[in-house]
This record gives sequence, C-alpha cells and structure tokens, in this order.
Amino acid sequence: MKNFISGATVFLLCLAFYSCESNDSPIITTTPPVVNVISNKVLVELFTNTSCIPCVDANQYLDAVHDLQGVTGNDTNVIILRMHTTLFAGDPFYLYNIPDNNARMTYYPNSAIVNPRTFLLGTFLGNFSTAPWTNKINEKLLLTRPVTVALSNSYNTSTRSGSLNVRIAQDAGSNFTGLVYHIAVAENDIQYTAPNGETHFSNTLRDLITPPEGQPFDIGSGQTNTYDQNYTIPGEVNQALTDLIVFVQVVSTREVIGVEKVKLQ
Repeated sequence: MKNFISGATVFLLCLAFYSCESNDSPIITTTPPVVNVISNKVLVELFTNTSCIPCVDANQYLDAVHDLQGVTGNDTNVIILRMHTTLFAGDPFYLYNIPDNNARMTYYPNSAIVNPRTFLLGTFLGNFSTAPWTNKINEKLLLTRPVTVALSNSYNTSTRSGSLNVRIAQDAGSNFTGLVYHIAVAENDIQYTAPNGETHFSNTLRDLITPPEGQPFDIGSGQTNTYDQNYTIPGEVNQALTDLIVFVQVVSTREVIGVEKVKLQ
C-alpha cells in the first residue's frame, strides 16, 4: 500500500487533480462534513464454489438482483460480493487469489465448509430461499446505515492504474470501535463453464486493495474521513466489467455499517 499524505492543502489538491497517494492518517473534517447524504445501501456477501450444486440457485437469485430484474424493493441499492472457497478443489476463482479469499473465509464462520454461505451486512442470511432472502433484504433496505461512503474514481485504461478517493462519514449515533474499511475489486460477467453447470460469474472477488483483514481507522459522530488509494488492475481482469466496492465493517461483530461501489471506468 502506498504511503499516506495528510493535510488540508494536500486534500484540496487531491480533490482537484485526483493525484494523492493512499492515506494512513485520514483527513477528518467536522464543519461541514464532506459527505452528508444518508445511505440505505446493503452489502450481500456470498461464499460459493464452482463445483457446488446447491450454490446454483443462490447465485442465480443474486444474478437477477445484479441485473436489476426487480427482485427486491430496490435492486440498485443491493451491492453483491462473491468469494470462492475451498469447499471443492480446483475452483479457478479461489485459486486466482488464495490469500484474499482465505482471509474472508477465515473471518466468517463455516464459510469454507458450507456453501452457499451468505451474509447480509455481516449477518448470516440463512439457507437460500427466495422469499425469506427477499424479505430480509427489503427490511434492511428500509433502514439507513450509520455510516455513508462516497467514492470518486480516476482510472487510466492504458496504464490500468487509478486513484480512488474514499470519503467515510458517520452521520449520527454513538462512536464505533474496531473499525476497518475494505476496498474490493469485483469482476462481472466472467465466462467459464463450471462443473456445477454455471457459465457466467459476476461480483467475483479478484483483489482486496486494502490489507486482507481490512484497513483500520477511527471516526466519530459528525466526522468525515478522507482517504486516497492508488491501485493497479491485473491484465487478465476485464477492466470494462469491473467494480470497486468499499465497505466499512465492525471487526468484532462483523456488522457492515456502510457500503458503496463505483465502476472502474
């Protein structure tokens, strides 16, 4: 990870030119906050495997959400991230990035031995069933998150490198402890004929730009933290079909308290 640069002057230059390095010492502002729009977006994390037959129905359900087919009350606000596991050997999406997939499997209980294993804002969603999943997602979509994430991305398709400006604002409520934020690279519409019969894969974790366990930070009510993260995208990832997903998580409880995504280009 790049060294972080802080300071009001550098922050203003970052906003103007999108050219800052990553920032381990966040810029914190309180009057006025950089982000003041309340968000009710939700994160669904699915652990799956290309040889897992029971995973097919869950994946197809999330595919329909991803394709904005009106599955939930607001498919646009449902952000999906899928991790591939060691449940069966040979999953190419697990093998592509073993450390990051392992980190997420270790963090969530039983996700390496039971698939599909799905978490809504960090809480187990239950075994797949269309109506219960939809009802639970809709319940969370009606509520606002205590933290808002706003993203501004600058990306060069020739060099396959970019700079992501991340603004995290706590809108209200008590202070949280033990927070991390993750920046995930998720590729969509990957074509692959899998042993379980699936042929295309979306929201597939390709990389965690932040450390596998997340980037620790602190924030208080009414504050906004700003971070700038430089990154590169590997040549085998389709940059035209890739998203950057940023989410804030309470390490001890696994609760996701804010999430946002932006297209790579």
